[in-house]
Amino acid sequence: MSWVVLLLVALPFASAALSLFVGHRGEVAERGIAVGASAIGLALAFVVALPHLGDATPLGHVFASTSAAGPAIELSVYVDQLTAAMLLLAHTVAFLVQVYSLGYMAGDLRYPSYAALISIFTGAMTLVVVADDLWMLLVGWELMGMCSYFLISHHWELREARAGAVKAFLMTRTADLGLLFAIIVLGMRFDTYRISTIMAEIADGGFGRDELWLPALLVTAAVIGKSAQFPLHTWLPDAMPGPTPISALIHAATMVAAGVFLVARTFPLYLSAPAALTTLALVASLTMIISATYALFTHDLKRVLAWSTVSQLAYMFGALAVGAYAAGVLHLLAHGAFKALLFLAAGSVVHAVGTTSMSAMGGLRDKLPDTFVTMTVGFGALAGVVPLVGFFTKDAVIGSVWDAARHGHLVWPWVAWVLFVSTVVTAVLTVAYSLRAWLMVFFTPAPSLATAEAAVPEVPEPHEAPLSMKVPLYLLTIPTVLGGLVVVYPQVVFGEGEYHLLHPDLAVVMTLLVVATAAVVAWQWRRSGGRDPWHPFVLPHPAVDRVYSVGLVRPVRWLARGVRAGDRDVIDASADGAGAATRGVGWVLRQAQTGNVQTYLMVVVVGACAIAVAAGVAS
Repeated sequence: MSWVVLLLVALPFASAALSLFVGHRGEVAERGIAVGASAIGLALAFVVALPHLGDATPLGHVFASTSAAGPAIELSVYVDQLTAAMLLLAHTVAFLVQVYSLGYMAGDLRYPSYAALISIFTGAMTLVVVADDLWMLLVGWELMGMCSYFLISHHWELREARAGAVKAFLMTRTADLGLLFAIIVLGMRFDTYRISTIMAEIADGGFGRDELWLPALLVTAAVIGKSAQFPLHTWLPDAMPGPTPISALIHAATMVAAGVFLVARTFPLYLSAPAALTTLALVASLTMIISATYALFTHDLKRVLAWSTVSQLAYMFGALAVGAYAAGVLHLLAHGAFKALLFLAAGSVVHAVGTTSMSAMGGLRDKLPDTFVTMTVGFGALAGVVPLVGFFTKDAVIGSVWDAARHGHLVWPWVAWVLFVSTVVTAVLTVAYSLRAWLMVFFTPAPSLATAEAAVPEVPEPHEAPLSMKVPLYLLTIPTVLGGLVVVYPQVVFGEGEYHLLHPDLAVVMTLLVVATAAVVAWQWRRSGGRDPWHPFVLPHPAVDRVYSVGLVRPVRWLARGVRAGDRDVIDASADGAGAATRGVGWVLRQAQTGNVQTYLMVVVVGACAIAVAAGVAS
């Protein structure tokens, strides 16, 4: 089985190399390679994952190890329940994205590189998930950052695509320094880089409270960047100029999900460091409120979903911060299903109307019936509507935070109460922005032709997506509708134990909140004439970006200009001046070397006379 895991890691990279080799020489071949390899990867993921769910014994294997001084760096894999569930999520979404891209990216001249990068992205996430060595995990972690940069800037001719890619790269790479230093600290402390060994030693006890606070906080810094949490939360909405299928992959199964996975993977480290849990809880509390508020007032459909992702990731971090491991992981899996569904459905809408602006949409319910049905299911799950998967997992998170606020001991009680209030308020905001987006896309009166053409020149007639785009949508509705059963029977994933994921009284209260919020939004929508319920309100650009601009970007630019001026006016000027002086001296000396004999004789005679006169005067 260990060799199957290694094959599962290697397959996407081999597929990427083959896709680039074939290139444009055969359109059928390049698409067959991308989809076929992804399908094989999904099959291998099932082969690896299914035997390791529930009460199965984890699989660990070392293929190779270094013999240099210091802790050994190993090519090692580890598959447990968490790994198995993440493998199924990542490869399912990756396969559906490859199939979906057949229709969405039809005619795109950059499809070979696009498909190859998706394969590398999938392989990188697989490497992160199965890695049992911290350096091996770091390789996959950084490969995902590289792939996100290239995929966000797929349409590199667009200024916003280039800017979004650079912003994502700089923010996530800066945060990744935390993971690098955490690896060094943990390796020195435990004399090994094997994650399973380190976590087992921590779980066995023997460490004082917050003795391992430093590596825990360093890992927290890394996941804040990777999963777009405050104050590094603004890169994810700005990454939306990339192709929509890529957004589905990044937001559902790779990249941002890796941050939550890493916290869950190193959960014993966090349990030993309440300072890191408290930091995580406070960051999650602030992030979910800010991002949900921006989603409420954003007019770009993809940016609404992006802000939603930031908010839902904060939910997962909040659950993990109070020790609710199962609730956090299950919400990660559920979010992967319904957020992939929402982004792919949004791609169908964009494919139909040619824009992501909701002001140019409207009246699409009858024109895009399949997209309407599937996106309705996705928005319902996001809003926590019974009996969709989001209802169960979101209530499991809120219920866990509620229990922690009353009886918990991992974080300070006031922190748990702040987190609980944030989760409830965010749940209300989530219903509001989900219903608003749904109404504006499908029920708002369609814009007039003149208005549509003003928003999107040469606006096309809305049309339903091809079959290759519709099939993934319907397949993703299955876990979105039935996934709540896993919350009812968590033993399927985690094995036997007490999980306390169901909170009937709280579920009733939250359902009433959902209904009340939906009624208010619907009333406001009808009051506004069936258009944007709060069109006069516009939120300013995120303040944190202005802080970065004033406190970091501008000083760096000024420093760069100073360095450039010093290089030009001091260093270059000195070199240029030395050259000019040398040329001047050479010119003067050259005047004495004319090659004219008469001039030389005249100089000799005049010189001799001058010497004689000088000698006479001196005597």
